[in-house]
Amino acid sequence: MYYCINAKNIFPRPYFVGNLYTFVQMNQERYFFVMKRLKMFVFCLLTVFLFFACRQDKVLISGVFENSDKPYFVLLQIAPDELIPVDTVLLLKGRFSCRIKTDQAGVYLMRFSDTSFISFIANKGDKLSFTGDVANLNRTYSVQGNEESELLLLNRRKLDELYDKTKILSKEFISHTGRSDFDSVKNRIDSIYQVNFELHKRYLTDCMLAHPNRLASLLAFYQKLGNNAFFTMKEDKDLLKTIYPALAKAYPDNLYIKDLEEKLAEQND
Repeated sequence: MYYCINAKNIFPRPYFVGNLYTFVQMNQERYFFVMKRLKMFVFCLLTVFLFFACRQDKVLISGVFENSDKPYFVLLQIAPDELIPVDTVLLLKGRFSCRIKTDQAGVYLMRFSDTSFISFIANKGDKLSFTGDVANLNRTYSVQGNEESELLLLNRRKLDELYDKTKILSKEFISHTGRSDFDSVKNRIDSIYQVNFELHKRYLTDCMLAHPNRLASLLAFYQKLGNNAFFTMKEDKDLLKTIYPALAKAYPDNLYIKDLEEKLAEQND
């Protein structure tokens, strides 16, 4: 009797089909399991990416302010020709935290009252920390987080020093009003005032030339002592032309730089 070797003998049908079905079923389950885990991983990855992408388009400001008579302050953006309301920020036991959505560097104002306020510069992705006593905010506040706001604060402190010197001169001027030596005292006070004014102007000029790529330098150009401007567009446009290339490179398409371009163009006409 001959034994015929064929597929049925080598692979009995029930055994072959059953194991193939089991093999396919097991691999399908494994495939769907892996795909499910992969989808979860991709979803989580996208969530994290979007989370950080959204954070990069915002500025985080936080800090502590003491002795505020209001439970909030008003946050505004100082645009070239207007003040733009941004938010009303609550103070919880003096503490606050707020995010500003922006796609470029901007100048902002925290206003507690008409005479109590803080200006700062912030760009997307910045994290700024503030402290201060609202009872004497202009002289006590501090800011950390970017070089722009720190430079702006330094220039503000220098202006405060000039204000203090000017107040002393003003008191002396008033005290000598009507006295016989008034004219000589007035001439001396005027001379000292002018020297102090020119020294501060020299400081601002050095600051702008040392930091030509900072918005704080552009704001330094517009500083005033009362109603007296240290610079004018007509007389000091060459200084602006000097720092303009570095500013335009550091902040392309920025609204403050575009405004500067327009003003310089008007001077050339």
